[in-house]
Amino acid sequence: MEPSSGSPTIAEQEPFWLGLARDWGIALAVVVGVFVVWSVFLAPGPRASGPAPAFELPDLQGSPLSLAQIDEGPAILNFWFTSCGPCRHEIPELARFHDAHPEVPLIGVSVDRDMPAQRLAAISRRLGINYTVVHDADSAVARRYGVDLFPTTFILHDGEIHHVKMGEVDQDYLESMLAHQH
Repeated sequence: MEPSSGSPTIAEQEPFWLGLARDWGIALAVVVGVFVVWSVFLAPGPRASGPAPAFELPDLQGSPLSLAQIDEGPAILNFWFTSCGPCRHEIPELARFHDAHPEVPLIGVSVDRDMPAQRLAAISRRLGINYTVVHDADSAVARRYGVDLFPTTFILHDGEIHHVKMGEVDQDYLESMLAHQH
């Protein structure tokens, strides 16, 4: 008995696994597309103005440091983590800025997870960090500031956010941002 001319033969049918792979590939492409659209166009991003969210985090010696301790005048918060290439690249610039302006509090907010304070302190020294580093181990403070790209730097004045820069900063950039506050 011959197969009817309207239905495909078994040899003409697509193998099950090819159809499954195609369907999952389409589903994955849709999910990635939605994620990209959300990230680029709809995600809220960092807080760009208004009161800086309060925080209290341990420094590398275990002592608590709070925003209330640094809320008068200008201050800089730099969110970073140790394995972030752009974060490491900007550290010498931040250190030069701190050397030139020791009167301006510069706080490196490390979001390294599962890293003991002693290891973070050793890495910070090896990287040449000469400014205060606090440890936001659960990223709670980074979330309150809306940080999801690293590094991100906030210029504060009297406890208010005046400027935000996502990506690397250098000494000249920080100095120009501070000059615009006066």
